[in-house]
Amino acid sequence: MWQRLIDIQKNIVPDILSHMLKRLDILSYIEAEQPIGRRTLARHLGMTERVLRREVEDLSQLNMIKVDAKGISISESGRQTLKDVEPFLTLIESRNDLAAKLKLQYPLKDIFVVRGDADQNEMVKEELARLMAEELTGNLFKNAIVSVAGGSTMALVSKFLRPKHEGLLFVPARGGLGEDVAFQANSIVSHLAEVTSGQHRVLYAPDSISKASLESLKEEPMVREIIDLNSRSSMVIHGIGDALQMARRRNVTQEVMSKLDGEKAVGEAFGFYFDADGNIVHKVKTIGLQLEDLENKESIFAVAGGDSKKEAVKAYLKFAPQNTILFIDEAVAQHLLG
Repeated sequence: MWQRLIDIQKNIVPDILSHMLKRLDILSYIEAEQPIGRRTLARHLGMTERVLRREVEDLSQLNMIKVDAKGISISESGRQTLKDVEPFLTLIESRNDLAAKLKLQYPLKDIFVVRGDADQNEMVKEELARLMAEELTGNLFKNAIVSVAGGSTMALVSKFLRPKHEGLLFVPARGGLGEDVAFQANSIVSHLAEVTSGQHRVLYAPDSISKASLESLKEEPMVREIIDLNSRSSMVIHGIGDALQMARRRNVTQEVMSKLDGEKAVGEAFGFYFDADGNIVHKVKTIGLQLEDLENKESIFAVAGGDSKKEAVKAYLKFAPQNTILFIDEAVAQHLLG
């Protein structure tokens, strides 16, 4: 409901939202640097003193700030306003400024940055899923095949995906019997197919199996079909996870956990665990897409949010394909630029 209302407001009176964001930026900077002089504040915010003077006068009349001989300080009312609006900022506007800076540093197909920290605000994760669904919708075409990995953010994508084409087929990118059912690729492809009136396939295979069992399973007709469909898919959607958190979620053995800890693994994607330099330190024996399969895809939609994922994303970008479209939040973006 909130997102729909904000979208309508953006279309009818977009200036109101941009003006509100400008005032929130002013309040945030005052809170961080108070007491602060008008000239210093104008310089840091990139405003002329004339424009800032008008904003300061209006905020003062609204009892959001206090102005005295020492400078400008935030009032209790202003502080409470910042606290109240913070959960909704991510719905109002993305951090396009951070995305533009990141594009100069990382040669990816595209980058989207959502305001906030997904670890602190559940709405941020939803907004990441919404943006991914929006971009995915725009890239889909008739009879497109989409490979889908598991994960909590992936599970939210179906909530926002809106079908525009017929004959869509969603395929699990890998086996995953070992984690929460709601986060398994099999469950997610089912939901995606339902909301798009498309089709899906399932892959009933463990997340980690022995080499002998792996080769045996590959000979099964249903498994061979999944492998073939994944090789022919045009798009892939997946998350980037924290290494140890993902390992615990998948109930890996103590031996593997010790290896990941000893090798200083920071991230995980498609069953590949990697260190801060992007080196693969452990590979799960699983059926499905491999990292090397990503290069020939039209688009790779990768998502991660929250301060806890910042090291994982930074490491992943050391080997991410250039056809990657990255969706991250402000917490991760600031770390990548730092």
